[in-house]
Amino acid sequence: AGRVPGVPVMTWFAATVTVVSAAFAAQLVFAHRRAVRALLRRLAEGPPRLPSYPSVTVIRPVKGRDVEQEENLRAALDMRYPGPLETLFVFEDEQDPGYPAAHAAVREHERSDARDPARVILSGKPPPGRTGKIHNMIAGTAEAGSEYVAFTDSDSRPDREVLRNLIEHLAADPQAGASFAPVTTPSPPRTPADVGHNIILSAFLVANMDVNLGAARDLPFLMGQFMVFRREALRAIGGVECADGQLVDDMYLGAQVVAAGYRNVMGTHALPIIHYGMEFGAFFRLWRRWLFFGRGGIPASFVRPFVVRCLSFYAALGLAIAALVLGPLWAVAPPVLLMILEGVHHLRLHRLFGGAPVPLRFAWMAWMPWLLLVPVGVSMLVRPELDWRGHTYRVDWGAKLETRPTRED
Repeated sequence: AGRVPGVPVMTWFAATVTVVSAAFAAQLVFAHRRAVRALLRRLAEGPPRLPSYPSVTVIRPVKGRDVEQEENLRAALDMRYPGPLETLFVFEDEQDPGYPAAHAAVREHERSDARDPARVILSGKPPPGRTGKIHNMIAGTAEAGSEYVAFTDSDSRPDREVLRNLIEHLAADPQAGASFAPVTTPSPPRTPADVGHNIILSAFLVANMDVNLGAARDLPFLMGQFMVFRREALRAIGGVECADGQLVDDMYLGAQVVAAGYRNVMGTHALPIIHYGMEFGAFFRLWRRWLFFGRGGIPASFVRPFVVRCLSFYAALGLAIAALVLGPLWAVAPPVLLMILEGVHHLRLHRLFGGAPVPLRFAWMAWMPWLLLVPVGVSMLVRPELDWRGHTYRVDWGAKLETRPTRED
């Protein structure tokens, strides 16, 4: 008598909300601590120096203009690698906006009496069923004359340690067929979209790679901002040409390296990626493109942490809305706190893994990748094609090219 009808049900509901939120929060704390420990291991490890260093050809496919392109080009020519080094900048044609800057950088390099040769070469338009980037990589490999072949993205700014470190990791592991550098995002963000770009690279990808490394610092795929191949491993997989028909080169090539009996080893020295000034629409397209890339070779074990974080975010959002509608009002607090912790988790990982500080006015962008998953996913189903580096590609569910590039921009 006197008991308000429905109170026991509401109490049960509030307790369920609290328990579910607490369970996801505990898992989040565990995941965060695991990522931090993985980073500390990387910082404490490092391969030994070599008495002599093998020759390397660094191939840098370029398409269009990058942020601070001139500085990136100069850094690519000033790596001070302690062995023989040649650098090839590869463009499709002379009309590319970045072509004059690359030529100027090479001429400046030659005037400095540097001992390492550098050239600009042209690949021509890619044939049907091949992306422009893979086409440039193939053209560069055909010109490479060194023992090791490296590929690096045009928006990277390598310092004087990253290539040395990757070669040292390859030399330290006879079973390593390829090595690749983790990346960092040191450029201060100018827009909210810059924060989204940086968090996805550092907190989503690099932190997760560190956590998933095997005992030999190996992964079943490559991350291609800077990757180095042994010649014999490249021959064993059929060269870069084996990636014909693929949307993304690095993940597929890494899977082929493993299939050929080698390992992909992640280096211990980070590569800076220079990127800022992105508009929100460009971030939407970037996030969409990376999700397409992820369908082209990332194993389920690597995807699982993303799925858990996504479930945690949407469970918190759903529980918070339900608590607002059904009450009691205090039951809103646990899921809201969980959502806050999800964003703080990624912001802190971003900083720990070398990312630039995020202004408080842009911090909301840490939650945006999850909120965009639904519209991005719908757009991927409705329009299974993407624009990338001057071409538009139509892809199937496995991120393979269904047809030739549908048009050129």
